[in-house]
Order: sequence, then C-alpha cells, then structure tokens
Amino acid sequence: MDLKAKGPKHWLVLIAACAMSASSFGISLNVIGVFYTPVAESLGVYRGTFAVHATLSSLALAIVTLYFSQLLNRFGWKPLLTFGVLLASLSTAAMAFTTQMWVFYILGTLRGLGAGLFAAVPVSLVINNWFEEKKGLAMSIAFGSSGITGAIFSPIFTSLIDSIGWESTFIIMGATIFLIALPAILIPYSLNPKDDGYLPYGFKQVKNGKNRPVIKQVDWSNFSLFNSVFILLGLVAVLHTSLTGISQHFPGFAESKQLTPHVGGLMLSAVMIGNITFKLLIGFISDYIGAVKSTVIIIGINAVSIVMLLASTQPTIAIISSFIFGSVFAIPSVLLPLLTTDFFGRERYVRIYPVISFFAGIGGALSMSVVGYVYDFTGSYVPAFITGLVFHGINVLFILVASKQSQKERL
Repeated sequence: MDLKAKGPKHWLVLIAACAMSASSFGISLNVIGVFYTPVAESLGVYRGTFAVHATLSSLALAIVTLYFSQLLNRFGWKPLLTFGVLLASLSTAAMAFTTQMWVFYILGTLRGLGAGLFAAVPVSLVINNWFEEKKGLAMSIAFGSSGITGAIFSPIFTSLIDSIGWESTFIIMGATIFLIALPAILIPYSLNPKDDGYLPYGFKQVKNGKNRPVIKQVDWSNFSLFNSVFILLGLVAVLHTSLTGISQHFPGFAESKQLTPHVGGLMLSAVMIGNITFKLLIGFISDYIGAVKSTVIIIGINAVSIVMLLASTQPTIAIISSFIFGSVFAIPSVLLPLLTTDFFGRERYVRIYPVISFFAGIGGALSMSVVGYVYDFTGSYVPAFITGLVFHGINVLFILVASKQSQKERL
C-alpha cells in the first residue's frame, strides 16, 4: 500500500492534539489559580491548604503517565481518551457540591488521573508519531493551545466567580473541559499513522525506495535509568517545573503588591499569552538551533521576567513581566520532549519520556501548594521567586553537562 507522508489528515491529528492539550492543561491546570483566593476565603482556610487539591491533581497526572503505555495496550486509545475526559470533567464539576477539604482532595486526585490520560505523554506521542518534519513547530502549536485556552478562560472564570460564585463556576469549568476535548474524541485517527494509511509528516524515503519503519526494536541492554544524562534531565524537569506553579498565585501576588484583583486576573491572562507566544517561538527556533540552545535561551528570558516582577510596582510593568514569565511553560511542554529525543533518540522516547514527564509533574505539583504556604507563613512571595532564580542557574549547568555527556555516549 502506498502510504502518504503529507496530507490533510496530519493537520486534523494536530487539531486533536491541540484539543487534548487545551483541555488537560489549559483548563484543568492553567486556570485553577483564579479559584485559590475566593475559595480559601470562603471556606476560611489557607490558600496553600486549598492549593493542595491542585498539587494532588498534578501528582495524580504525573503518576498515571508512568502507566499510560500499559493502559493503552489494554484498553485502546479512544476508549482511554474518552474515559479520561469524562473523569476530569465530572470530578471538576463535582467540586461545586462540597465545602470539605478532604473531598476537594479526592476530586482533585480524580481530575488529575483523568487529565493524565490526555495530557503531555499522549499529546507528545501523537506528535512524535505523526510528524517528522516540523516536529518542533507541531509540538509548540499543540502545547501552545493550552496557553490560548488559559488566556481566554482566566478572566472569564474570574468574572463568573464574582458574579455567580465559585460553586457554579466549577460546574461550568467541568463542562468546558469536556467540550474542548470533544474534537480529540470525535476526529477519526490512530496513534500510529500507518494504521490509517499514512506516514509521519515529511517522512523521507531511503535511496533503495523502502520506507524507514515508524517504530524500531531497540536493544535496551546498554541503557539504565541510572544513566547520568537521564538523571540530569530528570533533575532539570523537577527543578524547572517547580516554577510553573508560581503563576497560579499571580492574583495573590498582585494583592501583595497592593494591586487590584482585576490586575491580578490580567497578570494570569498575560502569563497564558506568554505561554502561547514562547511555545510557538521556541518550537520554531528549536527546529533551526536545536533544543539545548533553545532551552538555555528560555531560561535566561524567564530569569529576566522574575527580576522584573520583583522590582515592579506598576500595573503595566507587572502585566508585561507576567507575559514574559509565561516562557516558563515552554520547557516542560515543548523542549523536554525535544531534549529527550535529542539525548536518547526516537526509539527510546516511549520508555524514557513518561518518566521524565513524571518528574516534571512532581515539580509542578509541589510548587502549587508550597508557594501558597510560603506566602501563608512569610507574608511574601519573594522567597519563591528568589528560589526560582537559583534553580535557573542550576538548570543551565545541568543541561550543558547532559548535552556534552550524551554526545560522548553517542561516539
């Protein structure tokens, strides 16, 4: 059978990947910060205490990624996707009907388990399988859609909380998770393009005219999870994603700077717009200069944004700084998958990236509640930002060492 390397089906699959990313990250994770202050004040608890439910959600998301391939083999892609979307949407909507923190924690865990079935690992797996050319750009478009969703719905949910209360807004949030993910369920496609009569986009033929296989069998005897490059990349994932939870506290950070709640909502929206912009830019740039250099550039840009946030007291500067801080999301969603492919190859990706994604989930999960408690017990978000600058310096060193070591191992 003559398989197509380019066609409209590739772009339909990209739309499905965008829908998954927008729903799992854009709604389930990126806008939850607008609930922290109103729910905490309504229930009379610390912000950090309520944020623990988001931490548990992210931890559950990270854990389920470790078992994604086993679940996929057992249940199949579309049934698994549909179940994940329903679980995430219904558990979110159910938060409207409780005031007990232990129930929030259970529902947050269920939301994370559901979202993990259509989040980073499945989205990146779809892109890796369906794209060879322009993979970085396709990855950035897919994950950038989560920023678009966050930018649109952060102010919408903020307004809804003010007008109809956080309880009703949770119901609307649950419905939104389902509706945005619906195209990924309805569009007909397989994880492996060969099953649909296609090859990855831009797939080349070798000189003898035979196509290279989409999936190769790999000898794992010479690889260990104690591999130094793997450990360094895992540490980068944990340390860097521990900064991502800071953005969910921007509404509270704005209050601590004597700025209005409206400015806080705009800061969160600006982060999401920056999320989109930097993901799109860095995916395109990485296709030309590589993932390692792109990662170092993004870390430098984000460090500048942290300094600006600490120094600014004006609303305009705070919003601009928040936009630049959105660059923090480009590494875990776009560059970590590309770094994994660069360091270990496409063949090892399926085994290694879920573990790297798990490490990333741990960092992001812990930061959501830790940053809240930092404010609760110090009265300031400054220690969290200073720690972020230190982590940036460490990560640049780890990335450069991992790159050099991976080059040696390939020789």
